[in-house]
Amino acid sequence: MQVGGLGGAFSAGLAGIQKGQEQVTQAAQEVASANTQRPVQPSQDIAKSLTDEQQGQHQVAASAKVLDSANQTLGSLVDITV
Repeated sequence: MQVGGLGGAFSAGLAGIQKGQEQVTQAAQEVASANTQRPVQPSQDIAKSLTDEQQGQHQVAASAKVLDSANQTLGSLVDITV
């Protein structure tokens, strides 16, 4: 594996974490506004927002694993070359 390929993995992992965080933030804001607006929004909207929030959390976790794998691979490559 080329070290340049690891750079792509790091970039993809960081981009995935950022996208997941944005999704979680947006979904949480939707849930909060649904609970404070009158009349209260239908439960379908809240359920979709909660589902979106969970998806964002899973995306952050998966992207963190990508970063961890790339980091471990880079560490192994450094150990091999030293």
